[in-house]
Amino acid sequence: MEKFDLIIVGAGASGLSCAINAAAQGAKILVIEKDYRIGGTLHLTAGHLSAGGTKRQKDKGIEDSPQKHYDDIMRISQHSAVPEIAKLATTEAPKTIDWLEQLGFQFDEKTPTIVYGHAPYQIPRTYWGTADYAFREIKNAGLSILQIFEPLFKQCIDSQQIILRLNHKLEKILIENNQVIGIQANHQNDLIDFYGKNTVLTTGGYAANHDFFAQVTPHASRLISTANPLCKGDGIKAAMEIGAGFRGAEKHLGTLGGIEIEQGRADFWRVWAKVSNSIDRPPREIYVNEEGFRFMHEDEPSPDVRERIVAQQPNWRFWAIFDENALMSEGMSIIPQFSPQRIQEEAEKGQFLWKADSISALAKKIGIREDNLNKTIISYNEAVKTQQDKAFGRKNLQFPIQKPPFYALLTYLSSLISFGGITVNQHLQVTTAQGKVIPNLYASGEILGAGATSGNAFCGGMLLTPALSFGRYLGQKLGK
Repeated sequence: MEKFDLIIVGAGASGLSCAINAAAQGAKILVIEKDYRIGGTLHLTAGHLSAGGTKRQKDKGIEDSPQKHYDDIMRISQHSAVPEIAKLATTEAPKTIDWLEQLGFQFDEKTPTIVYGHAPYQIPRTYWGTADYAFREIKNAGLSILQIFEPLFKQCIDSQQIILRLNHKLEKILIENNQVIGIQANHQNDLIDFYGKNTVLTTGGYAANHDFFAQVTPHASRLISTANPLCKGDGIKAAMEIGAGFRGAEKHLGTLGGIEIEQGRADFWRVWAKVSNSIDRPPREIYVNEEGFRFMHEDEPSPDVRERIVAQQPNWRFWAIFDENALMSEGMSIIPQFSPQRIQEEAEKGQFLWKADSISALAKKIGIREDNLNKTIISYNEAVKTQQDKAFGRKNLQFPIQKPPFYALLTYLSSLISFGGITVNQHLQVTTAQGKVIPNLYASGEILGAGATSGNAFCGGMLLTPALSFGRYLGQKLGK
């Protein structure tokens, strides 16, 4: 019976980081991956990283530290992040950034900087690579990291330090004498047992599992997922079956701008509404809920405030209403991937965009009461005329809604990540709900839940960076 020093279940950001670092310690490693390729959510993420106290910050004269980063996370999350996990994440983060730079990672020259897509940090500490998403420009997702990891990972496979098994789905965790001895995987309907001294679960979250999401997040609306379709929570469920605790799902918060391009799914890279803040793109439209009423001043700058207001609306969704003048005016389109002409074309289809020659006709198309929407438009146009929005205090009042055709874009709070995850201690050992360690079992990455590192908020880079950092930390520790 072949036995490995380390079994890593999941070849995403955390699993790859763990494997590469464990191999550097001389360990014999088995990596199990459900997909046909390595990379996981690196194929989807915008690739944003965050760390305080890095060499790159010092070179640019930016004073920062892991403690300041931790304090900022606790401020943004209102102390809802798990202290010991957030502390470990911020302690390890600058080591990870410096490590990536040593590996040849090409940082965008603008970084580190402050990003306003979610609640911003107080100090420039957000980074991304030259091949990743950079504000207004839609590039490739998270590929800068994958491009660095792939050749290193392949070298370890070629030297047989790492054995990779693709298309292997985790079925269960094997227990003997109350300790983990390996895992069972399903490969083309064959169940195969693998044995190892230690096992690390890096299988990701559950943001593509509609049933599990509804089970653990009853306060949330219908799931509109932007996650990897394979993120079904396999590792979470397998760990819970052997007694692991689960926490954090109640902290769930959705991301603004999701457009349902197919049943239950949105896609940041194909179609996305630029409504997360008023800094990157000042609004030229109003937002109305299912009752046909405005519910906020659309130029609210705080992404966190906006997300929480939308979470109070029925079904976590709203329509952006605008006219032809707003559509054809200068500036970024409300859907950055679409030109005004493309918006006109999509509005003819009536899938997530609609248009009509009157407000009443538009209301009928989108299923909103005509009288309410007409009253809302009249009230808003009066605010533009008087330059005084008595209802919500909006300051940007340049675009009345008066020139047909009129447009409606339906957007949702969507989920790229999951907030709940299995419980671990400060050493990333998986624990029961009572805090008892499950021997030989560790976890890293989104399987811990975004709620552990960000709490009930979005702290920039605090899912991808901890995934890399915790993988590196465990690889160095368990590879010896």
